[in-house]
Amino acid sequence: MVGVDWRARRGYWARLLAVGGLGALISVVAYLYSSALERRVQAGEFQRLAHVQFNNVQNLLDHSPQVLLAFRGLFISAETVEPAEFASFAREVLPSYPEILAMHWAPRVLHGERGEFERVLLPFQERRLGIFDVAADARLPVSAPAREEYLPIRYAEPFEVNRRVLGLDVLARPYNREVARAAARLGVQRTTPVFPLLQDPNGPPAVAIYQPVYRKGMPVAGAEQRWQALEGHLILMLRPSVLLNNLSFGPQKVEVRLYDLADGQPVAIHPRGAVPQEPGNGVVQHRLSIPGRQWLIEFVAPQDFGGFPVSILPLLLMFSLLALTLVLLLLLDRSHCGTLALERLNGELLSRQKELDGLAYYDALTGLPNRLLLFDRINMALGLQHREGGRLAVCVLDLDGFKAVNDHFGHQTGDLLLKEVAQRMQAVLRPSDTVARLGGDEFVVVLPGANDQPTLDSILQRLIEQVSRPVALSAGQPAVAVSASIGVAFADASSDANSLVREADLAMYEAKHAGKACYRIFGAGQATSV
Repeated sequence: MVGVDWRARRGYWARLLAVGGLGALISVVAYLYSSALERRVQAGEFQRLAHVQFNNVQNLLDHSPQVLLAFRGLFISAETVEPAEFASFAREVLPSYPEILAMHWAPRVLHGERGEFERVLLPFQERRLGIFDVAADARLPVSAPAREEYLPIRYAEPFEVNRRVLGLDVLARPYNREVARAAARLGVQRTTPVFPLLQDPNGPPAVAIYQPVYRKGMPVAGAEQRWQALEGHLILMLRPSVLLNNLSFGPQKVEVRLYDLADGQPVAIHPRGAVPQEPGNGVVQHRLSIPGRQWLIEFVAPQDFGGFPVSILPLLLMFSLLALTLVLLLLLDRSHCGTLALERLNGELLSRQKELDGLAYYDALTGLPNRLLLFDRINMALGLQHREGGRLAVCVLDLDGFKAVNDHFGHQTGDLLLKEVAQRMQAVLRPSDTVARLGGDEFVVVLPGANDQPTLDSILQRLIEQVSRPVALSAGQPAVAVSASIGVAFADASSDANSLVREADLAMYEAKHAGKACYRIFGAGQATSV
């Protein structure tokens, strides 16, 4: 009996040990699986948040070239721009872009013109130095020695906080000299490295984006001609740290760093002395584009990203009995399903957000501005015309023969044709012009500053010629050809966006009745064809 009891007890303990061991094993495996899954979800969520914030920063940077072009349009449309006009335009534009620190105008001044320039400038200066230089650390301003030419800052807005920079010769400042010359000689926007601000030497550094403005009527074909024709530079000031401080990651304290990729090697912009880390689950890097330079933005997650407690769970699982193991498996199954559902929901929300961002302002097929952005551009052009004068033309362009191509070859071929036509029109137009897709095969072209008829004729004829060229859409298919009928309406004091599009649409139908592949001007009664 004693032997039997001993053997039974031994079997009982063996079974108990097996159940306990199995429960402990399941608990450990469940803990490891749950922890890894949570970390993977957190890493994916962090990467999605970082991508969204990267897009936000890039969108803010993309505003700067457009604002510079708007200010350049102000200078192009007027013979001279007075301080009051510059200030008024800045007060209208800059409040919409809080990331922009300041806007300056630095005209080119020859040595013989220095005395007159300083006579006008001195009453507005905080330090009456005339044209002056400053050390690389933005301290110790001194009157500039005699040079052949200068690029001193004449206008600065907002004025009071930027008054100190009036008269600063950017051609003598190490951070600005080469960028200013390169921008002028190439005829493009260029961005400086970061540098300390004269207005706030101890504060965060800033960058300057240069936009050259050339004298009207002077040749600008080559680099030397562009330098000789340079009237001055529009200078837009940005503080990179301001772009980063407004990023939101909820309760998580994500570290955001910014580097300048000078010569391919990252140089820390913010914070100073930062060193890039290897990308991974907790480190996400993206490249930012700014005129003439590339930046690297780096998001570094905190060690406890997500903040979920896991320390108590393994202890509970390892001391659970077999019955609790079954409950644990059910809970893990539910947790797993919930995690997958959360991943799917986040993916759908991100995808939907991307779709909404694209649909809000741009046509999904061609990438051109849609009706909403088109009418905003027309209203901006009307406002500029009301302030500065000039002539604004709005053109409605409809493709002749597109329906036949669409019906014969199918909608996919029609879509490819629309994309090709959109690219051709963009290649013809000037940087200040806008082409948008109104719907179907109908496009709208906005031509601000269309002050002389030969220029307008040239643009419209080239549009008709480019659209009319045969299009080879894919191998094995014959080339297809369409033409363009264009209606043109000019803005007057009573015009609005709706009336201009409506009048241009009526003129377009007149062009179709006149034989197509031509254009008509609303109210003019004549057509021009290729």
